[in-house]
Amino acid sequence: MKILDRLIIALFALCILVLSFCIIVIPFNISGPLSINSIINMVANMNRNYYYTLAGIVLLIASIRIIFSGFSRKDNKTEGSYLVTTNEYGEIIIYANTIIGLVQNVVDKFSGMNNIRTSVNLLEGQIKIELMGDVLPEINIPEVTKELQVMVKEYIENATGAKVAEVKVKANNVAAPTRVVR
Repeated sequence: MKILDRLIIALFALCILVLSFCIIVIPFNISGPLSINSIINMVANMNRNYYYTLAGIVLLIASIRIIFSGFSRKDNKTEGSYLVTTNEYGEIIIYANTIIGLVQNVVDKFSGMNNIRTSVNLLEGQIKIELMGDVLPEINIPEVTKELQVMVKEYIENATGAKVAEVKVKANNVAAPTRVVR
């Protein structure tokens, strides 16, 4: 959720808080600014005061934005994205989650990085893969990441028949060495 949407929701929450407080207090006929006569006078004074109109328009636009932001789809969603390939028998649809599973199959067997997270972006028949994980402290990072890139690219191209445009590897952190206790 964007920060603008969060601010609008906070503004609405504040308005609802004030309105609910007024609704709770009005039946007790308290004198002062929350009495029924004071509220009627305040509403009567709104006549020809266009600042209230402006505030109403802002709240209307903000509420429309919140409603439509709830229905909008994210562009980076991988669950619904897919790759279509064809052969002599027909179409083959390969979803991004399938490619993520294939990549995980490769990286689980790899012994230079740990805790590898995978994301896949499918654009125009090409696959872009991003791997982020922790490197082991005693390895040569450029060599190990290149080896991982080659393994993933070859495996995915062989498994799907689609071209892998890029395999980006991010070394996020250094993995804690494991100790053997005897």
